[in-house]
Amino acid sequence: MKDKEIKEYIEKKYLRINTIFEIIGHPKEHVESTMKAYVENIKKDSEIVVLKEEYEPAEELEGGVFGVIAEIEMLVKNIEKLTWLCVNFSPASIELIEPDEVVIEQKEITHWLNDLLAKLHEIGVAQKKIHSDNEGLIRNFNAMTRNAILLVLKEPCDIQSISKKIGMEDKHTELFVEKLIKEKKIVKEKNVYHLIR
Repeated sequence: MKDKEIKEYIEKKYLRINTIFEIIGHPKEHVESTMKAYVENIKKDSEIVVLKEEYEPAEELEGGVFGVIAEIEMLVKNIEKLTWLCVNFSPASIELIEPDEVVIEQKEITHWLNDLLAKLHEIGVAQKKIHSDNEGLIRNFNAMTRNAILLVLKEPCDIQSISKKIGMEDKHTELFVEKLIKEKKIVKEKNVYHLIR
């Protein structure tokens, strides 16, 4: 896009920004193609004009994962759209290139803050649901593990045998076994556990 066209957008209160996006994952080809798809998704928005895009080749990071970086220069319609971009696409960084000063009217600030609050509320609700679901999964996992230990102990076993049969490390199995002893469901005699009948 020519400088003249960019200036026309700036006169319409568009913000010229430089953004950096980063994606980490594997395999390498998937990470690179995902980054390109990510940017293509941004380009579909009619209130964003991508001026320049540069992609670094994916590099292998610690743990066998790959990281890829894209630097994208774009024009964004207003502060609300910039906030939307940040919340929905999570750039690693943003630099405002133009204009030097941004004048925001009271009405724009009100809309922007309300949109931001609505998104934060939405994130809060989603986080609470994930937390609640996670607690339910932990409760169910704990109940299943207790039941598995009680089933294994139909015949006396040591901790290694219990762990092997339920597929859990000894140190984790011991936590469940100790609780079952306190609840007087099982008893330990000479490193062997028995059900209390």
